[in-house]
Amino acid sequence: MFKALYFSSAFFLLNFFSFNALAQCTFNYLLNPSFETPVQANNYANNFPTGVTFNNWTITNAVPATANPWNIIRVNGSGYTGGPNSAQQGSQYADVNNAAGNMEQNFNLGCAATITFSGYFSSREAGGYTNWTAQINILNSSNAIVASSTTRNFTVADADNNPGDAVWYQVSGTASLPPGPYKFSAVLGNFGNFDNAFLCASPGCLLPVKLSYFGADLENCVVNLKWAAETEIDFNKYIVEYSQNGIDFFEAGSIAGSGSREYSFFHKPSFGRAYYRLRMVDLDGKETFSKIVVLNVNCNKNTLVVYPNPVIDFLNINLNRFITTTPAIASLYDATGRIVLTQKLNNGSNSIDMQKMSTGIYNLVVFDGIQQTNYKIKR
Repeated sequence: MFKALYFSSAFFLLNFFSFNALAQCTFNYLLNPSFETPVQANNYANNFPTGVTFNNWTITNAVPATANPWNIIRVNGSGYTGGPNSAQQGSQYADVNNAAGNMEQNFNLGCAATITFSGYFSSREAGGYTNWTAQINILNSSNAIVASSTTRNFTVADADNNPGDAVWYQVSGTASLPPGPYKFSAVLGNFGNFDNAFLCASPGCLLPVKLSYFGADLENCVVNLKWAAETEIDFNKYIVEYSQNGIDFFEAGSIAGSGSREYSFFHKPSFGRAYYRLRMVDLDGKETFSKIVVLNVNCNKNTLVVYPNPVIDFLNINLNRFITTTPAIASLYDATGRIVLTQKLNNGSNSIDMQKMSTGIYNLVVFDGIQQTNYKIKR
């Protein structure tokens, strides 16, 4: 009896630790995984052609190639007769009709990781039915299959209303993959439905943000960094890092993820080489890095950058003076010509607090020690 209890305890512990390992992988990194947005009209069939993207999902490899196979169905428990009366998750699901194809979404691994992936499949009505096999494949950047799920063979016995409503079946898989870009690809055969896709990575190496562009321009000895995000998933902020040797990086500033997907950041570097990268932080504190961009900075004249305009709170004045023997002064005038502020400027970053000033147009006059420059500022 003691021995039996020992093996039962060992079995319990093994399953407990296995369960915990799986439980850590709970966050779904796929966007619109159950096709709930945008909301469709009741029982609506869209009949999208292959190559069309529906809120982060694209159908590819349609057979026949001329088919318009892809539908997003809204059921609402209405007894829809061309497929399941209820979605596996939510109120909408995807299906293909009189065709076959793959439903795909891109994702990016920032480090080597073990991924877990799954999805649910079901069948449509029996008329014209062709047997098919449901499966999820993970494709690399060359569209080669690097991982596959379990499979589920669908026959006419699974068809909707033959004899009862269609049933949802889950397929799933795991894989250990190196960093890089990948695709989640659900394989649907003729008269197939798909819903509730799932993808996560442990220890959380899925990139929270995917950049479509990151570059830098040197304008009057001030660097203007620009980048655009293709996707932002549970994202917190961008930290701009600067280095003079490409090895030791320091934080130059940060910008919160706003969902605008296009960003810019100004920085005044020292003379010589300037290296920049983005440290991208998600809501869980996980971090990834962009590529490094490099500029040569060689300036021999005074440079001045004033931003933002219009201004809400603080007006920034970045001044780089080649000759510093004469003081630099900023003067701010209101629309009547009355001077409202005079401020001495340091070499580098300066700011003017305009939070308590009235809205309207102001005239900013900056004397950098050599010449005077005027700016129209809107508050």
